[in-house]
Amino acid sequence: MRARRDAAIRLLKTVLVASIVLPVGLFSYATWTTYRGAFAHADEQLATTLDIMSEQANKVFQSVDLSFAALKVVVGSLSDEEIKASEQALHLKLRELDTALNTIGALAIVDKDGQTLVTSSIFPAPKSLNVADRGYFKAQVERDAETFIGSVVQPRVRPEPLFGVTKRRELQNGEFNGVAVILVVPKIFSEFYQRLGRDTNASFSLVKADGTILARHPAPPGNIYRFGPNSGFIRSVTTYPEGGTVTTLSSDGTERRISYRKLGYTDLYVSDGIPTSAIRDEWLWAIAAHLIYGIPATILLFTLVLLTMRRTQEFYAEAERRDLAEQALRQAQKMEAVGQLTGGVAHDFNNLLTIIIGNLGIAKRGVVEARAERALNNALTGAQRAAQLTQRLLAFSRRQPLNPRAVDANRLISGMSDLLTRSLGETVALETIGGAGVWNIEVDASEMESTLLNLALNARDAMPQGGKLTIETSNAYLDEEYCRQHDGIIPGQYVLISITDNGMGMSQETVEKAFEPFFTTKETGKGTGLGLSQVYGFMKQSGGHVKIYSERGEGTTIKLYLPRHDGDDASIPQDIEGSADRGQGETILIVEDDDGVRQYASEILRDLNYQILEARDSATAMKLLDADKPFDLLLTDVVLPGKNGRELASEIEKRRPGTRVIFMTGYSRNAIVHHGRLDRGTELITKPLIEGVLARKIRQVLDAPASPVPPASPKPSE
Repeated sequence: MRARRDAAIRLLKTVLVASIVLPVGLFSYATWTTYRGAFAHADEQLATTLDIMSEQANKVFQSVDLSFAALKVVVGSLSDEEIKASEQALHLKLRELDTALNTIGALAIVDKDGQTLVTSSIFPAPKSLNVADRGYFKAQVERDAETFIGSVVQPRVRPEPLFGVTKRRELQNGEFNGVAVILVVPKIFSEFYQRLGRDTNASFSLVKADGTILARHPAPPGNIYRFGPNSGFIRSVTTYPEGGTVTTLSSDGTERRISYRKLGYTDLYVSDGIPTSAIRDEWLWAIAAHLIYGIPATILLFTLVLLTMRRTQEFYAEAERRDLAEQALRQAQKMEAVGQLTGGVAHDFNNLLTIIIGNLGIAKRGVVEARAERALNNALTGAQRAAQLTQRLLAFSRRQPLNPRAVDANRLISGMSDLLTRSLGETVALETIGGAGVWNIEVDASEMESTLLNLALNARDAMPQGGKLTIETSNAYLDEEYCRQHDGIIPGQYVLISITDNGMGMSQETVEKAFEPFFTTKETGKGTGLGLSQVYGFMKQSGGHVKIYSERGEGTTIKLYLPRHDGDDASIPQDIEGSADRGQGETILIVEDDDGVRQYASEILRDLNYQILEARDSATAMKLLDADKPFDLLLTDVVLPGKNGRELASEIEKRRPGTRVIFMTGYSRNAIVHHGRLDRGTELITKPLIEGVLARKIRQVLDAPASPVPPASPKPSE
């Protein structure tokens, strides 16, 4: 499942990235294409406008050429004196030409000294009308400049600016004899440019090759009348003199896309420009149309894929949680089924072992021959080992009765350190680390010690060459997520006891089977396979949790989680020293449905100077009670036909208050044990019965202060 989940998540992540990358990539391509298209479209507009400007300029200068031809016809080969003598007639003719060609501002003939001989605008030509200082005159003095166009100047007799176009007048010997002047008003161009760009923010210019501005719309700011030699326009003209397009700052400081074209007439250029901001605005509007549809679609696609990925993650997480929960449940059910089986077997075995051990002990007392005594000793040892196995089976099946008390985990481990050190041997170093402020726990101290000893011995066996064992305590909190993955655990505060070794470690397969009864990795004859199962049963019965962390060659850590206890001050209960084991003639009522167990208990107690009354069930015991048979102590099995041992003891307490009671059990079935714990005030001895243990227990109960028997619990359904 994990592989399928990872593959699905990788695919969805790829789609998620693609849902952004592909639209962004397409948008970037469209943006670049549209950007280039916007400038290409602008260049097309500029080229179209240049066609119109070129046509208009050519017409104007064709008129200029026609005017020069007309001047040549009118003046002919007249000398300056003849021109001056015929000034009035020539003036009228020039005026007719001026009027006929409305693109012309004025026509004039100038002598070699710059004095105007005749003009179409004024008659007679004033003596002050000398143009020797004008650039269009000076250009023709030294050499024939052919048709020369001067810069825009303010005329002396007219209010509006104009620029002059001149041709050289020569004598027959080629000597300079003055110029013919056509004066052109820039307004002709600027007004046309204004109409041309009425609905745009474009700029239009008529420029000389040296950067001199003859006409422009809009008018150049300030006193700017020419482009500087380092301007983008002039550099482009220098590089591409026939025409081209350049993006540069224009004379008004605005960045423009400028196209220019040479007119073929004395190095004149027409140019038009569009602000790059206007081109970008047009491009942005085009992009906005893509964004209006593209961004919501991309966001929607991204959101859908993201939601799908999250739902998929949640689905697989839930599936994984369910799988873990199912595995934990199956494991718990398996352990519960095995526990029920082993509990029932242990109950029957305890009765059998009571008979076997008891009778072996009795037989041993009457044997004199050494060989027979050895045989009985061996048999007794084997029976006692069988009794230990049944106790472990009961621990695993959570059927052993616990007597929990408030315990300080740090004190308990510290008190065990000497025992653990001796048990581990010289090759294994023991380190105990008590956490600060560790909470109290409520456990059966003796079973807790047995659990820690079991785990320490297992750790020792995992370190045959020696090593280090660390036992550490701390506070912990198990959250809901962890508890969902481990069946039977309640979220909350716990005390953690960690037992860590640096031994051989276990494989994952071994870890999964470690708590199963009779499972062992040790050699045959070196382990029963019940050590960890006993730990498992004890922890579950105590409301706790046990977890193994291990890897091959990396050692093992077993973590014991026990619920925090809020209550009395913690302590480690000590065994109460009893008085002498023999009786003082007291009477004991023994209630046991197993004849062999009852007979064994009766026999050993009679030998201990007790008077014995026997009953095989609760009904028989009640008859003895009805018959007023006196007795000082009730020794009863928990599980009896009819009324159980608890119900019988409660009935006797009602009739004879202060009667002492000891329960016997090999498998309690909840009569005196609830949730794995002994009812408060209950005295219990577990089967198989050992003579010395039974004798001490009876004396302790008889010699202790009287206490009432707790009320009987409802009879459990079976």
